[in-house]
Amino acid sequence: MRVAPSAWRPRDIEDLEPAAWDALRAGTASITAGPGAGKSEFLAQRASYLLETGLCRPPRQILAISFKRDAAINLRRRVRARLPDHAARFTSMTFDAFTKSIVDRFKGLLPPAWALDGSYRIGFASQAEVRDFLGNLALSGPQRFRADLHNIRRESFVADLVGSKELEAEPREPTTAEDYAVQQWWLQKYQIHDVPAVDFVLLNRLADLIIRSSPQLQRALVATYPHVFIDEFQDTTYAQYSFLRSIFGRDGTTVTVVGDRKQRIMGWAGALTDAFAQFEHDFRAESFELTWNFRSTRELVELQHRFATRLDPGSQQQLSQVVSRVGERPVQIWSFSNARLEAESVAAWIAADIEQFGRAPADYALLARQRVTDLEPQLAQALAAQGLRLRNDDAQIGDLRLQDLLKDELAQLLIGLIRLGAVRGGQPQTWRAVTATLGRVAPRDRNREVGSSVDDALSHFLLELRSWFAATPLNDVPAESVIDITEALVDKLATFVKYDNIAHKRVLAERPEDLAVTLRAFKIRLADVLGRVPAWNNVADAFTDGDAVPLLTIHRSKGLEYHTVFFIGLDGDQWWAHARDTVESTMTFFVGVSRAAERLIFTQCDERGPTDRIADLYEVLNQAEVPVLRMG
Repeated sequence: MRVAPSAWRPRDIEDLEPAAWDALRAGTASITAGPGAGKSEFLAQRASYLLETGLCRPPRQILAISFKRDAAINLRRRVRARLPDHAARFTSMTFDAFTKSIVDRFKGLLPPAWALDGSYRIGFASQAEVRDFLGNLALSGPQRFRADLHNIRRESFVADLVGSKELEAEPREPTTAEDYAVQQWWLQKYQIHDVPAVDFVLLNRLADLIIRSSPQLQRALVATYPHVFIDEFQDTTYAQYSFLRSIFGRDGTTVTVVGDRKQRIMGWAGALTDAFAQFEHDFRAESFELTWNFRSTRELVELQHRFATRLDPGSQQQLSQVVSRVGERPVQIWSFSNARLEAESVAAWIAADIEQFGRAPADYALLARQRVTDLEPQLAQALAAQGLRLRNDDAQIGDLRLQDLLKDELAQLLIGLIRLGAVRGGQPQTWRAVTATLGRVAPRDRNREVGSSVDDALSHFLLELRSWFAATPLNDVPAESVIDITEALVDKLATFVKYDNIAHKRVLAERPEDLAVTLRAFKIRLADVLGRVPAWNNVADAFTDGDAVPLLTIHRSKGLEYHTVFFIGLDGDQWWAHARDTVESTMTFFVGVSRAAERLIFTQCDERGPTDRIADLYEVLNQAEVPVLRMG
């Protein structure tokens, strides 16, 4: 049943701020918002508004594009929870997956010079490979280009140069060294190979050429997706932006972009300097700024604003909607002589705070600029001495980081099945999550309701799984048997969920390759867990390690929030490259600072070098009268 636009109300939240209401009802819009402003929530509400009011009429759809896979999943879940009847008309995926889908489905539209006759594989060039490529060109390329070829920066060659060049249906003779280098890159990476290895920049350029070569396809995409959302727009690269403009830059599509200029931390990957200004000009977009902060207390918001104005002098002060409950001094700097004392002090403080206030370990986070693996041993040992565990979310598991594996829908489904099989009763939330996912992937039985069919099949499978668990005890399992048990269990799980069918339908991942990567990483993590737990009812908790204090990089913390954040390493070792690009480095710092909801504690360690490399950051903290406590 349709709702009149004037009568529509937000779903699952009390209200929107005035600027959000204006943006919600606008046409093509550019929306900037600081940390904690609820950017993803705004997009979910805008989707609800468009779908419930009929402004996006069936069978037309909304296309939401995010930069990270977990962000795309999160937005999809928000809309599905609010509008289950409309969820099929909300498509949420990453930029890379969308461009790849265009190439996979419509590669036959590529002009002859760029024809993709067979398959391809995803491959990424290392900095060493780019360096050698440009070095060889500078020695062997046309004499008139050699001097300029020497000056091309290898760090930004693929993202900035290859990504900024539109492919021509009929390639022309290059007139500059940059054009020549890009032409040779395409030749060596794509055109001379039967099965080329391409990265997502190359796929983006191919998808862009396909769209420009086929007005009919462009019209079909515009007709299918009259509304397009782009999340974290500040990180848009030139290649992504030109692709967006090629498809949706004409009349017929309403485009909504959201993000925060101050959180542009992907400049190294080719992000535009100011994507919002470019978009507002090219798309004639109306601009809005959201200023409410639903995450951080007033004191933390005021500190964030000091750094925000360093990045953007015109930045508006956010208005905190959070009441502080931690008392005085919510921001501090702890200074230590060595890393051991630092780790022990942080661990002891967290343990005492948990005991006093009953918070969960996951309410705390240990953030660092880089090399968190180097910090892990001492922090893990110190937390263990307090009866707590550390989870390194940046740990590499196969081809995935642990954080990405734990958020993956396939991994969550498989570990949910293990939890239900190993722990009898008392798992209603897990049961609902598993059956909801199975309901999406299970073929519909014409003679039965999907819900009852899924419940019956799951109950039957769990009986079999419990029998297998009973016959395969984990106590005293020889190390050489762990891999065999892992393979046997994963095979059972994959058979039950019809893994091959899921891959074909692309339900739990945008690409079949993603499912394969997840499954490999799942096996690695599962084998590690099976080798160190005594019983099956310990497996799921050990796999997710949800009752642990997370350790992660600032980049991985983006979009997350914690009650208390320990900002580890406010010193020269962690921020050694700050002077190379103080603007982008300060943006990274701003992201880390804005993860805290109620308390933020910086740590500095003499062993990791002096603080003079980041004197400008300390200057802001000093102006904010953040106390420095020497802890020994």
